[in-house]
Amino acid sequence: MLTEFTKGRYKALELLSEYLKTPPRELRLDAIFRNIPEEDLRWVTERFHYYVLKLLEEAEDKVQREDYIK
Repeated sequence: MLTEFTKGRYKALELLSEYLKTPPRELRLDAIFRNIPEEDLRWVTERFHYYVLKLLEEAEDKVQREDYIK
């Protein structure tokens, strides 16, 4: 999967990471309508945020090398 990363995809992943840090208002409202406890939503989004950060760490080297080669 890391071979598919481009600079643009890396930036998109950074943006997604920011959204996952704190669930957006719309997501929290949707969770209320679906009877999902806020604690559970926060637990899930924290895990997604963690894995996105790990993926960013791995992809960062690839994107930097790609920029260096160009």
